[in-house]
Amino acid sequence: MEILHTFLAELSFQVNQNNLPVRMEQLRARLKLYPGMVVIQMLAEPLFVWFMWDISSHGELLLWLSCLYLLHLWELFKWATSRGNLGSVRACTEWSRHFFAFALVISLMWGASTLFFFPGALLPQVLVVCVMLGLAAGTATMSSTHPPSFYAYALGVMLPLSFRVLVEQDETHFALGLMLLLFFAALLASGQYLSKLILLSLQQRFEKTALAEQLAIQKGIAEEARRQTEEMNEVLRNNGVMLESMVQERTAQLLRKTEDVAQIRDVTIVAMGSLAEARDLETGNHIKRTQRYIKALAIQLRNHPRFLPFLSEENIEQLFKLAPLHDIGKIGIPDRILQKPGKLTAEEFEIMKTHPLIGGNAIAAAEAGLTVHNNFLHIAREIATSHHEKWDGSGYPFGLKGDEIPISARLMTLADVYDALISRRVYKGELPHEEAEKIICEGRGTHFDPDITDAFLAIKDEFRQIAEFYQG
Repeated sequence: MEILHTFLAELSFQVNQNNLPVRMEQLRARLKLYPGMVVIQMLAEPLFVWFMWDISSHGELLLWLSCLYLLHLWELFKWATSRGNLGSVRACTEWSRHFFAFALVISLMWGASTLFFFPGALLPQVLVVCVMLGLAAGTATMSSTHPPSFYAYALGVMLPLSFRVLVEQDETHFALGLMLLLFFAALLASGQYLSKLILLSLQQRFEKTALAEQLAIQKGIAEEARRQTEEMNEVLRNNGVMLESMVQERTAQLLRKTEDVAQIRDVTIVAMGSLAEARDLETGNHIKRTQRYIKALAIQLRNHPRFLPFLSEENIEQLFKLAPLHDIGKIGIPDRILQKPGKLTAEEFEIMKTHPLIGGNAIAAAEAGLTVHNNFLHIAREIATSHHEKWDGSGYPFGLKGDEIPISARLMTLADVYDALISRRVYKGELPHEEAEKIICEGRGTHFDPDITDAFLAIKDEFRQIAEFYQG
């Protein structure tokens, strides 16, 4: 019943004020692909007629082709004249119905071709089946942003084809028909998964936009407070020596507020990191350890020619404060994957690999609300996005290689891997320091920056002391 309910909900593609921005993006994406989809079919249909020319009636083939071309021309006319009209619930609903209706009619025309033009010989039959499978598979990707079109096209093509094969009533066609039905089931499952993934991505995008708007409002409030403060300071300055003590007092208050804001910011960062780690069944000591590992590495490398321009005192302190945010993107990973006690499947691992982008995009949304460059948020985004990149380019999410990987992320990579090796997780036990050291040495020049690996070896005893002091 749950599967049927999900299917009907996706098929209805309801549009309302709450989901209007997401639905508009789904329909806008399909509108961009629409002329290409129509042209591809208009090229494929004459080829199909040519293939069936010596097998079926010429008149019926030409009638079939003419009907399809008239439908396609109407589709292109509708697209050319109305594609910009997507600004309301009513307009989105009309486009959704239009997409569904044309997908259903076109697919049924293709499905009818398998009933009326199906060849008698086995080899031509197999070729026809291959053509139909290609059409059905293509719609799983081309129509994934609009599930009703995907289901209409898949049903219209695959059901008549499967029926026509099965009515031959021999073992070969029976086996082929069963294979077609299995393919149909797999096609529906993959199309549904892809549609959900796209929908989730769009929802997260608009949630981040809303967060950026909230940050912009807070920024406006802060700017207004700053303006009022400046006005007050001007008044105080104009009053001369008599008001000097008031100016000093006001300045002291502002300094205290700045310190308070900095403390609140630092506590918030740790709290957000702890929230992500708590969902991963980790303890807060993981945050404390990785903070101190990355700071120890940075201090060891601050006079190295390759790292000297970046590793200033200010940046080293920011690395220490921002380390808790490296896995903030895990908040967007389902518990069934994040807390799975065994090895992840390939599909689960692909979902897990999205957490650097989720975290990086969340921080990028905060940056977008600022009018000037903010080095603090920039380093935070580097760490969250790139701490799973590898020196040889085999990491993720972007496969960055060598110095393409930000220094902050390279430092975080080694600190995070070391702590993962020596710590117990739901899917593994802890390793002794010596074994972790050996694994990191093996990753020199492949997983890790060689110079950062050498720095680790130079202070490996400090790493051991940090790990022992912040156990559990």
